[in-house]
Amino acid sequence: MVLLNLKNLKLREKSTNIIRRIVQISAFLLINYIILEFIFSINLISLEGFFKVFPVLNSPRNPLSEGAGILEYIFYSITQGLFPILLIGAFILIILLTNRFFCGWICPIGTIQDGITALPIDTKSMKMTTHKTLLKVKYIIIALLVILIIPLGITRVTDLALYVEFRDNLGPLAQKPIGFFSLSEFIFVFFPNMIASIWTSGGLAPLFSDIGLLAMFAIYIIIIVLSVWYPRFYCRYICPFGAVASTISTFSFLKLSRSPVKCVGRQECGICERVCPKQIRILDEPYQFFTGNGECNMCLECKEKCPYAAINIKFG
Repeated sequence: MVLLNLKNLKLREKSTNIIRRIVQISAFLLINYIILEFIFSINLISLEGFFKVFPVLNSPRNPLSEGAGILEYIFYSITQGLFPILLIGAFILIILLTNRFFCGWICPIGTIQDGITALPIDTKSMKMTTHKTLLKVKYIIIALLVILIIPLGITRVTDLALYVEFRDNLGPLAQKPIGFFSLSEFIFVFFPNMIASIWTSGGLAPLFSDIGLLAMFAIYIIIIVLSVWYPRFYCRYICPFGAVASTISTFSFLKLSRSPVKCVGRQECGICERVCPKQIRILDEPYQFFTGNGECNMCLECKEKCPYAAINIKFG
């Protein structure tokens, strides 16, 4: 009887994580619905419109998906001289209402990283000074994109000759602004194409044909390897979607709060901080709500593992 109660307690403790995994896998298959079409020989073309613009970072060149991430569409529209007010408004509204729920529960790249972390290897924590320094990288990336892409879009409307010259100088960056910084682009587009080229040529010559391609390949392989030991490494430090979303999510209506009555603090417990995949210093945050400066993915690991039930979901 005692063993049964202990098993039920452990099951309840893991219920949120189980539900999240089911949602993640389901979302991955639906966003990349061509996988389901291949397995079950069914036609799911009706899903194309629903997933065409989705609040995750996904490459429009992904052969498994007919859609793309909303941020990719926003930046690409700007390169064409269009200011997508509707998309930007929808993006802001979604983050205000759901915080970074899509990052923690829906994003295919987040799902892949969580799968990597599930390998039977002990994860590590980054040194706090290093962690805070690396957090700035994704903001530098998004700032660089804004500095380059918005002027490009303006010249598209004001001076077509200058636009053509500007676009040619930017090269592929003008056609896929987010692509160079997208793990989705690497996993679903760049890597398969590179493997196909290597297979066709019968050697590694395609990999070494361009120093830029070699550098990109090496960087993303390092990112994937580091994700084994440091959960959500790409989401934490590189993801352009994460940079924009974290800026808005601080003002989101959906947050987590911590009970000052139930919480016993870091010295007596601190479990919430140890299980947080984004390494957020939860106990340094206000009791009323915490987002880790917008880094919280709403994965609810802290809420699930808190032995004092001190963490709650708050809306408003």
